[in-house]
Amino acid sequence: MTVQQLDNDQPVSRVLIVDDEADVRQMVSVCLKKTGYIINSAENTQAAYNLLEQVPYDAIVTDVMMPGEDGIAFLGRVHEAWPELPVILMTGHAQLEMAVNAIKKGAFDFVYKPFDIDHLTKIVERAVNYSKLLRMEKSYRIELEDTVATRTAELKNAIVELDYARSALLKAANDKNHFMSNISHEMRTPMNGVVGALELLADEGFVGEQAEYLSMARQSADDMVALINQLLAFNQGFAAGDEALRYDLIDLPLLMHNTLTAGQQTVYNNKGLALNLDIASDVPHRIWTDREQLTRLLGILVGNAIKFTDHGGVKLTVSRLDDEDGASLLQFAVTDSGIGIPEGMEERIFEPFVQGDGSYTRRHGGVGLGLAIARQISLLLNGSLWAENVPGGGSSFKFNLKIIAP
Repeated sequence: MTVQQLDNDQPVSRVLIVDDEADVRQMVSVCLKKTGYIINSAENTQAAYNLLEQVPYDAIVTDVMMPGEDGIAFLGRVHEAWPELPVILMTGHAQLEMAVNAIKKGAFDFVYKPFDIDHLTKIVERAVNYSKLLRMEKSYRIELEDTVATRTAELKNAIVELDYARSALLKAANDKNHFMSNISHEMRTPMNGVVGALELLADEGFVGEQAEYLSMARQSADDMVALINQLLAFNQGFAAGDEALRYDLIDLPLLMHNTLTAGQQTVYNNKGLALNLDIASDVPHRIWTDREQLTRLLGILVGNAIKFTDHGGVKLTVSRLDDEDGASLLQFAVTDSGIGIPEGMEERIFEPFVQGDGSYTRRHGGVGLGLAIARQISLLLNGSLWAENVPGGGSSFKFNLKIIAP
């Protein structure tokens, strides 16, 4: 037998010739070497098996009839150890039936003796290409499995990191809410004392500048109490469903009138704004809803409109609509002639601690919680709240509410 070393720098295919006749081995080796393959040869199956254990092969060409173990038995032993290695049988015409049976048992192909060299070369080339494809497939499969395993591990690590970050954010949010709730309660207690003391002073009958100073102090105290109440309301989390609706049969025109009256009593009344109420004729006067939450929602919208309007007026309207599913809707709208909403901020102004313009925030005060609370209340009432700019100046905040008439 002969063995040639494989050049590691070039992926040259290797073919093993097994035949007990030296002339046949030599002739086949010479012919196949022209194709560029590395050819090894063995005079019997045991020698061939020893070569197979030393280096990998792309194809085997073996005679069927040999002393000792024949080519069919050798085929079976090869496929037990290397099931994907193609084996080509060389057989005479008298052994044709044996060769056909061997193919049924896994032989790649067979050639007749005496054989045509070109035909043998083509069969060996197909066998070598078959081995290459199998190796490529196996390599790609291993690479794919490694990639999937790597990506899966990375994904698991990312999920763990995201879960950790989410837990940390939730803890931070809970800590913040707990702190805000505590500090708001702690601030409310002394402010109640301040308001009570100012009410006692008001009973003293001060006049002139003293009465004016007392009124200014009372207004500032009321503003602080209102801010504390906003913080507490926001931390209650209406949108999370922490608060249940309490349905009342309400007088809708009276509720809306009282909302505007409360607006007129604020400090912004000094601006000389016109506050108007418009109720469409087809709007029912009595509906079932949560009186407290609807009052808070409209109060926030009217107060917000008054705060950001210096000239003109604020109008509260309600009209009736028909929903696509046939349900009746009431659409409340609070429209003002104020500063309007900066472009692109129509949704952002409903986020907590966000206001349209920093200069107006400094001028008009507030921390940007009013509209966030209003949006939460609208969700609690199973309604929708959005904002629009009014052509020519100003803004309109609209709220749709499905009504339950008595």
